Amino acid sequence: MSQRKYWDEAMETMPASDLKDLETKGLKAQLVYVYEKSDFYRKKFDAAGVHPDDFVQWDDIRKFPLTTKEDLRQTQEEVGGLGGHQCASMTDVIRIQGTSGTTGRPLLIGLTREDVNLWNEMFARHAWTGGLRPDDVLINPANFTLFVGGLSECSGAEHMGMTVVPAPFVSTGMEKFMNLIGEIRPTVLFSTPSATRFLEAALRDILKVAPDQLNFKKGFLAGEALSDEERANIEKTWGIVARNFYGLADVGADIAAECGESPGLHFCAQNALVPELLDADTLEPLDITEGAEGELVFTTINRQATPVIRYRVRDMVRVYTDPCPCGRTGFRFHVIGRTDDMIKVKGVNVFPAAVKGVIENFAPRTTGEMRIVLPSPGPSFGQNITIKVEYAGQPDEAELEKLSQEIRGVMRGKLVFTPRIEWIPADTLEKSQYKVEYFEKTYET
Repeated sequence: MSQRKYWDEAMETMPASDLKDLETKGLKAQLVYVYEKSDFYRKKFDAAGVHPDDFVQWDDIRKFPLTTKEDLRQTQEEVGGLGGHQCASMTDVIRIQGTSGTTGRPLLIGLTREDVNLWNEMFARHAWTGGLRPDDVLINPANFTLFVGGLSECSGAEHMGMTVVPAPFVSTGMEKFMNLIGEIRPTVLFSTPSATRFLEAALRDILKVAPDQLNFKKGFLAGEALSDEERANIEKTWGIVARNFYGLADVGADIAAECGESPGLHFCAQNALVPELLDADTLEPLDITEGAEGELVFTTINRQATPVIRYRVRDMVRVYTDPCPCGRTGFRFHVIGRTDDMIKVKGVNVFPAAVKGVIENFAPRTTGEMRIVLPSPGPSFGQNITIKVEYAGQPDEAELEKLSQEIRGVMRGKLVFTPRIEWIPADTLEKSQYKVEYFEKTYET
């Protein structure tokens, strides 16, 4: 089993025309289902002057209104529970999970047994794409409350046949977690890219070993984009093959993964999610073609409890469609940044993830940690902004000034803006165990 090339060969290598036919049937059924079962979607469609009968061919999905996280939060606040977009009876809902709540009130997501089975299959497809196999051992440090990184990832890994050790930091404690690593010797490092530094420090402190002295072989790195510089550092430090994985609690915990044979994350959620690409400013549709850049939008199909229709996930991506040597036919993408994180500096769009990537490229002279200082809510700023950057070692003023000029030059060349650099000592900024923090909001203090 572990030697087979794909988890679901038929779905992962399906010709585009066949997939579009399958999606068209799935979209039609999902639109009819939500119109019949959901007051929220019925009112939304009626207000936009569309009806499921208006959907005849794939492109007709563009006639239907977009949905945002704010829309779903509002209906959950007004209706309570899972909100007005709940379509399945609570007697059929077997699990409720949610978003992290890092950008506001957590959004609750309901799952029926069929929904869980579909999510498990999506996990297996993307995990297999990323090199994970049934003989791997995964220790999971994620919170097991609403967070899909906990229970859902364990459920998917078990479905695939992997050995799972559920050991959330919050209840296990760091010392016991590190001892479990020493005793069980898991093969898969499951972490956000930024949290690997936090884990490295804990390993050295508690187990008195370097990360590459353990049994880790593979990096299941999710929750954030993985820059080339960060990948190289993680692979060297941990002695692993580091791959980036992508998922969203709102639509599917596990959606895409790198295969290692070509740039980008392979979309692995065929017949579960239908993707669209939109111009982030005009929201006009874009073709998913090589080099296209836009905002991803997903519509669930075969989803029972809390379907989403044309849901803006707010991720700005660059698309790759040239054939991949691995044989998978799904498009690939690289996450440039989140449109709801994006700021404008003197009219230039700036994505914090891209800024962090530049800072990380200057390691080991920097630690890679930084904060963009926001003097007002923005998102537009008429003057250059300041970035706090942690320096490593004990450089003198002249060395820091030279490094500032180098960083500013790269920022100007790559990102078309020139920030001020404020240097701070290593370990000044709080390190996250989960998602990276990009901003210091001085207007809130």
